[in-house]
Amino acid sequence: MERARLLNAIIENAIDGIITIDDRGTIEHINSAALILFGYEKEEVVGKNVSMLMPPPDKERHDSYIANYNRTGQNHIIGIGREVYGQRKDGSTFPFRLGVSEVKFSDRKIFTGFIHDLTREKDDEKRIKSYTEELEIKIKERTQDLVKLINELESAKEHVSALFEKERELNQLKTRFVSMASHEFRTPLSSIQLSASLIDKYTVKNDVANVEKHTGKIKNSINNLTTILNDFLSLEKLEAGKVEANPTAFNIISFAEEITE
Repeated sequence: MERARLLNAIIENAIDGIITIDDRGTIEHINSAALILFGYEKEEVVGKNVSMLMPPPDKERHDSYIANYNRTGQNHIIGIGREVYGQRKDGSTFPFRLGVSEVKFSDRKIFTGFIHDLTREKDDEKRIKSYTEELEIKIKERTQDLVKLINELESAKEHVSALFEKERELNQLKTRFVSMASHEFRTPLSSIQLSASLIDKYTVKNDVANVEKHTGKIKNSINNLTTILNDFLSLEKLEAGKVEANPTAFNIISFAEEITE
């Protein structure tokens, strides 16, 4: 008697729901945890068919499950356990893991079902799935942003490389410009220096003709310098395309003689 009370106390205070039925599916005992899960009072379910705690289609098929097992001995859940859905008194359903054991007692078959509520676990799974989907979307968006940023950086890199190349070309042009300018200025200056020294020589000899000749060369060289300087000062106009050609007639024979002297 004491052991029976102890066993009953253990069943009643179990965390999981425990239900016992006979071989026809009639509920013989249901503990407090199971009553809370399904929302019934004990007198509302004891003596009733256990299918009242099941949603369709299990509700309509459960009696045939038991009958088939009693006839063939082939079980699909006893001793195995599986996830199923239960139906509360208010009609709502909830997931739980069901484990069923068979007990033979006084020439009777008694089936005991152990019910572990999975509502919290399923809700957690849904939240985790939702968080995972949101994370995947954010990762996809961040990846797209990163790809876009990388493309922009590559474009900027190409632009900077082009600027460096242009700067290098400009530096080369500057070097060539300075070299050309030096040459263009040096030629008439050398002519002026030579003519000046010759004028000194011809002045001592009172050779007026040669003095006048080289004085004219100095004037021509000065004019050339002025022209070259004006050309350099006109580079801005040249770059803007505003410089126009100004053809001028000259004596090519005299020009050739000046060059050869």
